Amino acid sequence: MKERSILRFEQGIKSRQTLNNYRDHLKNFRNFAEFDSFDGLIAKPVEEIQTLVEDYLIHLKENRHPNSIPILFLGVRHFFVMNRIPLYWDIIRKMYPPKIKSAGFKPWTTEKIQKMLAATTSKRNRAIIHFLASTGARIGVIDGNFTLKYIHDMPEGCKAVLLYPNDNEEYWAFLTPEATQALDEYHEERRQKGEELTDNSPVFRRDYSRGKKVLPMQRSGVISVMYRVINNAGLERTKVNHHFDTQMDHGFRKRFNTILKLKNSVNSNVAEKLLGHKNGLDGVYLKPTREQCFAEFRKAIVELMIDDSERQRLKIKQLEREKSELEHYRTKVDELWQDKLRMEHVQLNHA
Repeated sequence: MKERSILRFEQGIKSRQTLNNYRDHLKNFRNFAEFDSFDGLIAKPVEEIQTLVEDYLIHLKENRHPNSIPILFLGVRHFFVMNRIPLYWDIIRKMYPPKIKSAGFKPWTTEKIQKMLAATTSKRNRAIIHFLASTGARIGVIDGNFTLKYIHDMPEGCKAVLLYPNDNEEYWAFLTPEATQALDEYHEERRQKGEELTDNSPVFRRDYSRGKKVLPMQRSGVISVMYRVINNAGLERTKVNHHFDTQMDHGFRKRFNTILKLKNSVNSNVAEKLLGHKNGLDGVYLKPTREQCFAEFRKAIVELMIDDSERQRLKIKQLEREKSELEHYRTKVDELWQDKLRMEHVQLNHA
C-alpha cells in the first residue's frame, strides 16, 4: 500500500510524463537523504527538513549542471507543498546557481546512428534505435503504458504511433519503412520464442526470462541499452558543464527537428506537433488528424532514413511515382485539350 504522503503527491499531477519526471526527482532526493519512509520524513520538524533540502541543493550544485537544478527541484517542491510542509522556498530559490550558456546539444548524425546499429545484433536494441530516430520521441515515452494497441499500419510501409496515449501530452508520431521493418522483425522474434502478442503486449519488453511474466521496458532500461550501444559503437561525446554535447535521447530529437524544419515543404506548425510541442495559439487551436500529420511526415521520410541503400531505394521509388503522376497529369491535359478541340469543331459546324 502506498504511503499517504505519496498519494497526496500523485493526486496533484495531471500529466503522466510529469508524474514520471517528478517521481525521478523525488527518488534522487531520497537517495541523497537516505530516510526510511516519506511519511516519516514529513513527520520531522520543519527546521530539520529545511536543512535537509538545503543540503541536497548544495549537493546538486556540486554535481549537476546549474541550469538543471530548478528542474530537479520541481518534484521535491511539489511533494512538500502537497503535504502542507511550509518550507522557506524563497530562501531555497535564492540559493540556486546562476544559469550558464548551455552546451551545443548536437544532433546524432546519420553516420553515427549507422554505427550504433552496427554495434548491436539485438533485434530489440535495433528497433529502439530506429524508433527514436524515426519519431524523435523522448525516451520516457517507453513505459508500461506503451502497448501494441497504440501502433497502427499506415501507407507506404510506415506505422503510426500514439505517444502518451490518454494523456494531455498525447500526439502522433510515425515510423519510416525501415523503422517499421525493424520493429516487425523484433516482434516476430518474440513470437518465435513463444510469446503471444496481443494489443496489451508492451511494444518493447525487458530481456527474456523463461517462465517469467512479460515485463515492459521502462525509461531506465532504455537508457541502459543506449549507453551500452553508444559505448560499443565507440562514439565519443564531449562533456561541457556536466552535459554531453550530444545528448543520448535529445540527439535524436535534435536530428528529427532539424530535418523537418529544413524541409521547406513541411508545415512548420505540424512539425511542432510531430515533436509533441505545444506551439503558441496553434498548440491550442491546431488539431491535425493522424492522416494530416502523416502527410507532412512522409515529405521527410527519405531524409529520416538511416540505411544509405534503403534511402536510395526509396528515392528511386518516389521518382518513379512522381514520374507516373506526371505522365497521368499530362494524359489528363491531353484529354482536356482534345475535348476542347472537339467542342470548338462542333461549334464551328453549327455556326
